[in-house]
This record gives sequence, C-alpha cells and structure tokens, in this order.
Amino acid sequence: MTNRAHYYVVYDGDWKIQCDGENSEPYPRRSDAFKDAVALAHLDVRNGREADVIVQCEGDLFRPEWDSARDTYPPPLVPEN
Repeated sequence: MTNRAHYYVVYDGDWKIQCDGENSEPYPRRSDAFKDAVALAHLDVRNGREADVIVQCEGDLFRPEWDSARDTYPPPLVPEN
C-alpha cells in the first residue's frame, strides 16, 4: 500500500469516484461524488494514510480539491461548474 491514497472524481456520462483501480457507483452530481470522496479519503487519514481528492473539470483537466495535509474535514462544497 502506498503512503498516500488518491481519490479521483471523474465524469464518463456519470460522476464516479476512482481509487486504487476501483470505481464507485454513479452519482448524479459532481458535488455528491466529491463529498463522498472526501469522506472516504478521511477514513484513510484516520487509519494513518494521507489522502487527496482530485476532481475532473472542464476539458478533461484534473484539479486537486482536497488534501489531508492541508485542508479541513469536512470540506467546503466544490462548485458545480
């Protein structure tokens, strides 16, 4: 297991969370997937593993939105756009 977990919120027709090669069930909104991704990342933190959440934005770009070493839990909601 690596020292850091990376949770990706991705869009492929539905919003999903990807981590360690696993995909979540689909979410109707990015904000819902983001909220659950941070909750999952926070569980890793509680078990001694740093984590971050990286969100897909327009144009297939990805942006870090939450980092256990920097951000509070629970996080502010990610914008819908």
